[in-house]
Amino acid sequence: MEPAGMDYFCEQVQQKDVGRRMQVGQELLEYLGDPARSSDLEQDQQRLDKVIDELTAWVNSSNFKVR
Repeated sequence: MEPAGMDYFCEQVQQKDVGRRMQVGQELLEYLGDPARSSDLEQDQQRLDKVIDELTAWVNSSNFKVR
């Protein structure tokens, strides 16, 4: 299944499961690396801010794989 966009990532980055975070992290990198797929980034600044806030929590995670 192809991720829908920022709506999808906004929900997915809130996952607590380490395995799921690793998968979503890879999906997010692929999404951001493809301008054709990530064209909605500029459309929804609030959702993008929420995703970034959640990713900041990942960086502060005690799990080195998530970091």
